[in-house]
Amino acid sequence: MMRRPLRSAAALLLLLCCGRLQGQGGTLQLVHADSARGYLENGRLARELMGQVEFMQDSSRMYCDRAIQYPDEHVAFFSGRVRIVTPPRELRADEIQHYEVRREQIASGHACLITPRQLLTADALHYFEKEERALAEGHAVIADSAERAYLSGQRIEYLRLKGYARVDGAPLFVRHDSSGSDSLAVRSRLMEMFEDGERISARDEVTMRQGEVSAACGELTFQRRNDKLTLKLQPQAQRSADMLRGTEIDLHLRQRRISGLTVRGHAVVVTEVDTLVSPKQQFDYLSGEEVYVGLVESRIDSVHVQGQATSYYHLYDEKKYQGINKVLGDELMMSFREGKVLRVLVRSNPAASNGIFYPDGQLGPLLQELEPLLHPFHLQTDTSPRHGR
Repeated sequence: MMRRPLRSAAALLLLLCCGRLQGQGGTLQLVHADSARGYLENGRLARELMGQVEFMQDSSRMYCDRAIQYPDEHVAFFSGRVRIVTPPRELRADEIQHYEVRREQIASGHACLITPRQLLTADALHYFEKEERALAEGHAVIADSAERAYLSGQRIEYLRLKGYARVDGAPLFVRHDSSGSDSLAVRSRLMEMFEDGERISARDEVTMRQGEVSAACGELTFQRRNDKLTLKLQPQAQRSADMLRGTEIDLHLRQRRISGLTVRGHAVVVTEVDTLVSPKQQFDYLSGEEVYVGLVESRIDSVHVQGQATSYYHLYDEKKYQGINKVLGDELMMSFREGKVLRVLVRSNPAASNGIFYPDGQLGPLLQELEPLLHPFHLQTDTSPRHGR
């Protein structure tokens, strides 16, 4: 690169003043610099400004430690603690290329876009002022500090005015609870944010975890207003010893903790019997058109089954095995205390309800009936010895 200083003091003065003259047309205007020099770089007119540099363009203010400006090309290179402030947003980075006419900035090195609702950071960030659109590449994160939530990935496209973001490249959504010990984490192949985080959509190979609950599905939607997660496309969830499947699964949140789960459409809940009670591997089975499991302090408090309710429940008395209770009905309600069934209520047309107790030693036919119901979970009845799942 060949740089040739301008010979004439008049030419230098013209060069240093040209920013002020151009600023009248909405282009870049120099406000302040501690020092400045003009030169020709391979025939290109250039000027270098150093120390507390400040520019303006319309409502924008640019601040940096050093700037190289090419007035004829309407482009400037800012470096060193760069800030471009255009209320209500601000762009920061180690270096920013600013294109006056296109109204675009390419930021690199600790790039950060600050807006009233979101904070977008990345290794590099391309901002399109006219569209209010940002493309963030490399370790990209868009965060809402007020909600203690963020999305991250290798690439984020953000449309500020719409409050929309698309995240690619190992996307992750995290929302912290007040303690930080029961945070929600969602992973997928693609994520989208709508209305500045009021709704989060995750698609393809979705997994999630919060506290004791983990789940997998093809599509997940988080709704902040309703404080609810909806899982679709072959959803399955697990909570401690409980396994849940259905057409859709809702996870209900209260104060950022899971307070209940609703399974809809061929709903099934399988629960492994407490290992402290059962010496063998045994499973309770519950199914219906819709199943709701209520939680209090992470323990099951109630279960409500609607539509073709079916229940197979192992009964113990002071760790002594009694047998299996099978219940059929239109509606089934169960209440729990310290993880154990306290009360069972069945509502149904009398002709459609049925409750039969099968004592230990007479379980053969019932276990054969239960076994195929457990196969989709890759489980076996209590005739098999206990082993890890």
